[in-house]
Amino acid sequence: MKKIFFMFLFFLSVNTINGQVAKRGIDIKVVYNSPVFNFNNVYKGGMGINIGILYPFYDNLQFSLNTGYTKWDFDNAAYNLKNTNANYTSFDIKAPLNMIPITFGVKYFATNSKVRPYFSVEFGFFYYTQTATGTYTWIAKPGDPEDTFTLAELNDSGFRTMVNAGAGVVAPLNNIWILDFQIKMNALVNAQSVGGTHNSGSIEGNSATHYFLSIAGGINYYFGAE
Repeated sequence: MKKIFFMFLFFLSVNTINGQVAKRGIDIKVVYNSPVFNFNNVYKGGMGINIGILYPFYDNLQFSLNTGYTKWDFDNAAYNLKNTNANYTSFDIKAPLNMIPITFGVKYFATNSKVRPYFSVEFGFFYYTQTATGTYTWIAKPGDPEDTFTLAELNDSGFRTMVNAGAGVVAPLNNIWILDFQIKMNALVNAQSVGGTHNSGSIEGNSATHYFLSIAGGINYYFGAE
């Protein structure tokens, strides 16, 4: 994780020290990340922050280096609805999924007007960590007392590939400060998450491509702009 932040700080220092290159900037957004498709079966929407270094290239093209942080909490209620039965009467699982992305992006601005819609694509990787713990209650047969058991802990972390595509709009407050609103569809390739519980009493991991929708709003600041 430290290597990720050192890499990002290096690009930031190149951006700010090289003052003769005008209109390089920084992008800061607050983002709501909503799991979709199979990802929303057991995870809730998560808040996060996105930070990007902006490199304008021609009038309608912009490159960026992006990072940030997002946390998704495990949807214990949804998991119970799908997995409880006459024997397994309840689950209490805590399995937050933390993600730090590092992506390279391209934005294409559709117009040269003051308010400018754009399309974007990003490709890179993400670092994730997850610790899953929990308990479950069991009844051998109707009328018997419930017994509570502890599930074996699941720990996982690593790097995986991610890609996203989206659209947005920028609106200038002045030449330095620009409002930026964006929506993106993201794919986490071979992402690890909680897949279920095993009869042996352990939490099982699940590796799959997970999708989530990002809705973000924030501001761009451009260095050297007049």
